Amino acid sequence: MQRLGKIWNGRIGGVPSALLLALSVVYGRIGDWISTSLWRGNLAALGTGSRIQRSVTIRFPGRVRIGRDCCVGSFSSFTSEYADADLVIGDNATINPHVFLDFSGGLMIGKNVLISRNVTVFTHSHGYDPKSEARKMPLRIDDNVWVGANVIIGEAVSWIAAGSIIGTGSVVTRDITEKGIYAGVPASLKKSLPSATEVSKAGLSR
Repeated sequence: MQRLGKIWNGRIGGVPSALLLALSVVYGRIGDWISTSLWRGNLAALGTGSRIQRSVTIRFPGRVRIGRDCCVGSFSSFTSEYADADLVIGDNATINPHVFLDFSGGLMIGKNVLISRNVTVFTHSHGYDPKSEARKMPLRIDDNVWVGANVIIGEAVSWIAAGSIIGTGSVVTRDITEKGIYAGVPASLKKSLPSATEVSKAGLSR
């Protein structure tokens, strides 16, 4: 009954719209299954249990490797200005809808990473001339990072430390080398977080 309450208010007048919504959900799931099946045959690798929703754009798919149990949200775009650049996404990563990932310089995303809606990531630079040849600027996002909605990660960033959290709407302009909570424009450290070693020694749960 709780699931039914997500789409129906329990009154007769709500039945038509509830049915329409139910049909759209079924249509969406079928579309996501078809999308995943098609991409599975076109990517360099797509792990078991991973899903790629509808209307996802991936350039140079032969250079893209996605691990197990990942989800790529609809209307996301993975693109590169170079045919020899690689995008690697670790197991159990979630890329929410409307995310733009530029992997021109090479982009590695670790395990259990969560990238929220409307995040933009750049890994190349044109310097002061927008028509110049792109310069590769590789980026590594370590395990267990949470990137909040509407965050921009600029091309000057090469590393985001494991376990870090980047607040909604932040603009990251330099490396994040310490596990912590970052926010602002430009993003800065707001609170340090204990490392895995410190948590283990203290007997704390993650």
